[in-house]
Amino acid sequence: MADPALGRVKHHAANQIAARDDEIAAYLQRGFLLRMRGELSGQVNLIAAGEIVREDCV
Repeated sequence: MADPALGRVKHHAANQIAARDDEIAAYLQRGFLLRMRGELSGQVNLIAAGEIVREDCV
């Protein structure tokens, strides 16, 4: 997870926040970004809540 309050350095590894599966939704509601690895590319990106589609909601 990445805190948007950290601005341009939120993506740095030192600013990464670990979260359990049951905590992720609360962080996303507070505006945090989720660090995810692309299934095909393997590239790690920060993803905003509005870009995430949960499989159990489809």
